[in-house]
Amino acid sequence: MPLVPVASEARGAMMTANNETPNMRDARERAMAGLSAIANPVSIKGIIAAVGGAIVLLLPTLTTVVVELVVLAFVILSGFVDLVVALGGRRRLGRERGRIVSLLRGIGSLLFAALLVMVAILTEGGASLGLTLLVFLVGWYVLARGLIVGIAAVFNKQASHRGIRITAGVTVAALGWLAIVQPETVSEGVIAGAAVFALIFGLLLVTWGLRRAEGAASRLDPRKAGVADALWDWIRGSDIGDMQREELSTTLYHEQPERLSKRFAWWTMLVLSVAIATFAVLADSTAVVIGAMLVAPLMAPILGLAGAIVNGWRWRAIESAAVVALGTTVSILLAYGLTAWAPAAINFDTNSQIVSRVNPTILDMLIALAAGAAGAFATVDKRVSSSIAGVAIAVALVPPLAVVGVALYGEHGDEARGAFLLFLTNFVAIVLSACVVFVLTGFARFQALRTNLPSILTTVIPFVAVAAVILVPLVFASEGLLTSSTRETQAQEVVDDWMGERDDLQVQTVRVDDDDVVVELRGSGSPPSGLRLQRELENAFGEPVAVTLRVTPVEEQYLEPNPLSEVLQRQSEDL
Repeated sequence: MPLVPVASEARGAMMTANNETPNMRDARERAMAGLSAIANPVSIKGIIAAVGGAIVLLLPTLTTVVVELVVLAFVILSGFVDLVVALGGRRRLGRERGRIVSLLRGIGSLLFAALLVMVAILTEGGASLGLTLLVFLVGWYVLARGLIVGIAAVFNKQASHRGIRITAGVTVAALGWLAIVQPETVSEGVIAGAAVFALIFGLLLVTWGLRRAEGAASRLDPRKAGVADALWDWIRGSDIGDMQREELSTTLYHEQPERLSKRFAWWTMLVLSVAIATFAVLADSTAVVIGAMLVAPLMAPILGLAGAIVNGWRWRAIESAAVVALGTTVSILLAYGLTAWAPAAINFDTNSQIVSRVNPTILDMLIALAAGAAGAFATVDKRVSSSIAGVAIAVALVPPLAVVGVALYGEHGDEARGAFLLFLTNFVAIVLSACVVFVLTGFARFQALRTNLPSILTTVIPFVAVAAVILVPLVFASEGLLTSSTRETQAQEVVDDWMGERDDLQVQTVRVDDDDVVVELRGSGSPPSGLRLQRELENAFGEPVAVTLRVTPVEEQYLEPNPLSEVLQRQSEDL
């Protein structure tokens, strides 16, 4: 056998093994291009922010400790700086500071830091408790500042941007009051909200770098640009153009062509959706309520209002707000009238469609924020426009209004107020999140944002103020539900231990009504000592508890079958 062909074949095989295929080469080049695209200060900051936000969300316990340490370090540093300023009489931040004020503030900061250290060392869960205490104190400061800013803007008619100052004062005061009455909830919400913002904002900066590498027009040098510059460059590069903007506007506003036809179709679908929702509530049918959500048209004018706000379209904003207000009023009145004539009895305590919509919580606002963002994105991006039906199901607009009408007819004012609060929560949250998405996706005009930003903020900030005010009852409702659920879980565990393993007596339900624990038992045996159960529940709750025991006796009687002869004899005697 000749050796030369064999050697050449081996050498060719080695070259084939060492060479990359075209697909492998393309993949390597794309990977290198991606790494090069994010190898700039802005994208690196985005990666750090996204990773930090993800860590905070995934490790909540560790995050609380880290935040406590950061706050503690900041307070100590601030105290030492104030003492140096007081003792040295130096300038800080370009202004002369009073030595006595700096001295008092420095001593107060160090004393507060010592208090935080003592709380962290001497108490269980000290980091969380110290952070709660800090939020409580900051809440008083924020409340005072909000009231001062709001009241000053009301009486100072010469102040610039007076409307923004008033609404900002209301917003800050509401958030301050919320921090005072629910400091633990606010501290957790601030940390989680900051984490979500960091995650989304970081991914946005990374995407900006990738999009720029793909050839998107950009006037910035990523090695010298700041984060704010990159954000404005993203908004400018995302502009969808006037032609597509007006095309989308035809679906959001009742304008020419066929203005009257659009209005007629919208009102027709609203009336039909309200009728479906009202009858579904009366019938307590979840499937029919979902059908009402699918055909309800209220989402369009709410998104139209958000689009008009960020674009500075005053008349479109006024018209959209008027359509929403009039549609809300008509929906409530129609639901009231249909309920009055419907041949159905309503049980407000057991009807699941009513009960699920009269106690909104902070979770409902979070759902509405996400749904509003999804609806706005689906409106701009036609590739995902089919998901708008899912958005309509996720955030209910017409069913709460139907519940308001039903509750008003039944003279249940609390249920009507709760359902309307749910609708108002959804409305405000959708407008706010849709405004943000419309800006980031290019539906908002870049020039309008650059030149008319104060006017746009004047329109947006009232919605922020309303959202802050709405947060107060929502947080209280969320805290009440969480506390009730926790107490019921504790009560169930205590009752199970109290009962032990028994076959003659079973626990049917354990319910906590305010300070009364209701335990329902069923069986033929006698329950253990009720006083012992009360003591164990009080130890679990840490406060006095009333206990109600309800035992349903079970009587069982067994009769053996008679012989067939006796059965026949009895039948003959009866005849």
